[in-house]
Amino acid sequence: MAARRGRPSLTPAYRAWLAENLLRGAEEAAIRAALAERGVPEAAIAGALARARRSPELAGARAATAGLRREALVNRLRRALRATSPAIERRALPSPGEFLARYWATGTPVIFTDVVPRWPAFSRWSPADLRARFGSAEIEMSIGRAADDDPDVRFKQHVRRTTLADYVDRVLMAGETNDLYLIANNRNLARPGLAGLLDDVALPAGYFDAARSAGCGALWFGPAGTVTSLHHDTSNILFFQVVGRKRFRLYPPDQPQLLAAARGVYSTLDPERPSPELAGAFGFDEVLLPGEALFLPVGWWHHVRALDLSISVAFNNFVWPNDFEWYKPGAPG
Repeated sequence: MAARRGRPSLTPAYRAWLAENLLRGAEEAAIRAALAERGVPEAAIAGALARARRSPELAGARAATAGLRREALVNRLRRALRATSPAIERRALPSPGEFLARYWATGTPVIFTDVVPRWPAFSRWSPADLRARFGSAEIEMSIGRAADDDPDVRFKQHVRRTTLADYVDRVLMAGETNDLYLIANNRNLARPGLAGLLDDVALPAGYFDAARSAGCGALWFGPAGTVTSLHHDTSNILFFQVVGRKRFRLYPPDQPQLLAAARGVYSTLDPERPSPELAGAFGFDEVLLPGEALFLPVGWWHHVRALDLSISVAFNNFVWPNDFEWYKPGAPG
């Protein structure tokens, strides 16, 4: 407690606490009780509350935060309604128009079960097949990940060049590990030596701009045990599981716990390590099977673990506007 002209007054920390709670809508009686419990004299509390009532700055802040409170109520209602959904829908691929209206425009994840099975890749791709057809291709791999507690954030430190044949041999000998992985940031699907992989893929008609597939596609290939840490993307993505299973933990963008823990596009939270924050968050826990495709709406948080040796591809070259680079609630400032 500080003194002002002989009268007791609150410390700067308590004044900030009082202003924050008034802006949050706390009742004066509750504020009085909380401060009194901390040993603050009644005279200091009364004086601080009186000054707050007269403060034009606080009045302006109240007006500014009123809209934010209304938005928070809307988001709370949206979360309450979404929590009644027990699982992500699995279904056949809809028409582009239905997909746009039901899933894209509403930011709703969905799993399509009948796209990948039509691809040549589904019956063809395996480590042996990729080695035989593309073994001499130069690729970029991520290696040494297991010793890093944040390998996705520091992915540049783990980049090495090799051939696909060498990488396949490493994967087959590795067992279950997160130490080596071909990830989206390696940009391997855009490499000329792997261009033939796109011949084994048939993106849904009316969904994608095929001319941009190489530059807007990503390849993931690694042993069981590879992990992609909790993050969100700044575009909508359709993720295709070709070989093996992957476990996805997904959380909507408006979960307060995730927003509070955002760091750039990544989160400081880990769904594989129990925490009070994630214990109270609503989300989905889905195993994506070989032959399934998951629509990941922009902004949705997701953590991924490969349960088997796994090969996946993903594309974001949709025919609809899909650049949300501005959406980074975890950006500094």
